[in-house]
Amino acid sequence: MPKGLRPITTYNVYGGTQAVTKSGVHTSQAFDLREVAQDGLFSLEYTITGSANIALTYTVCSTKDGTYFTPTGGGSIASGLTVGHGGLAFEPEMYPFIKLVATENGTNTGTLVLMFNIQ
Repeated sequence: MPKGLRPITTYNVYGGTQAVTKSGVHTSQAFDLREVAQDGLFSLEYTITGSANIALTYTVCSTKDGTYFTPTGGGSIASGLTVGHGGLAFEPEMYPFIKLVATENGTNTGTLVLMFNIQ
C-alpha cells in the first residue's frame, strides 16, 4: 500500500444474513471506531430480499457498554430500502462507538446482509 493511504476496514454487521421481521428493530453489536476511522469515511453495502421495507439508522456512545443514543441532528442513513443490492455513504458524528440499526417499517419480512466499510 502506498505511503499515506489507509486501508478500508469492512465488517459484516450481523455476522451473516439477518432475518428481518415485521416491524422489527435489528440492532448490531457496538463497533469500535477509535483505530479504524482515521479518515472519517463510512459506507454501507446492503442486500435485501423478500418484501421488507427497511430504514437504516445509527446510535452512538462514548463508551462501549454505555447508553447508546441518536445524536442531535443525526442518526438517519436511509429509509424506504426494498429488495435489491446497493450502497450508501454517510457521515456520523464523531464518537468512538457506533451501532447500526435496521428497522422494518411495515408488515413485511425478508432478509438483510449489511456490510459496514470504514476508512
